Amino acid sequence: MTGFKRLSQRFLESARSAETPDFEGAGPLNKRPTNYHTKQGEAVLDFLESQGGAYVTAAQVVAHFQHGNALISRTTVYRQLERLVQEGKARKHTFDGILGTCYQYVQLLPQEQEAYHLKCEECGVIYDLKCHEVHLVSQHIFQSHAFRVDDSKTVFYGTCQNCLQK
Repeated sequence: MTGFKRLSQRFLESARSAETPDFEGAGPLNKRPTNYHTKQGEAVLDFLESQGGAYVTAAQVVAHFQHGNALISRTTVYRQLERLVQEGKARKHTFDGILGTCYQYVQLLPQEQEAYHLKCEECGVIYDLKCHEVHLVSQHIFQSHAFRVDDSKTVFYGTCQNCLQK
């Protein structure tokens, strides 16, 4: 065998062994494992958790990390937010009048996560509304009109208590 053929064969053998990585959950060559966790991912999760269930946009998350000690790129923030949504650790919402998608840390068990939303048209604050009475409306709509309402995407618009007192 010539030197070039031996070198090519060694290269192919090393490439084949690289396709079977040593860590669990990994895919083919150059693919991340599906269950990987990074310091940046933990930092994004910690930030969402620190917001106490409030909605934040990806731009707000990026701005937080641009002014802090841990510089995390915009691309990484978006990727980590999507991963958190896929893992069920965050919810993703789009609200009228808010530029960009909002994310919220999931604090509850999956069966408790469904919530209606209240959006103040004066100050823009968004609240979760967990109310059995309103859930009865969804049941009525389904039973009487054969239409299933997505509670997590239902928003009631009005004026919050703080703005009413102004």
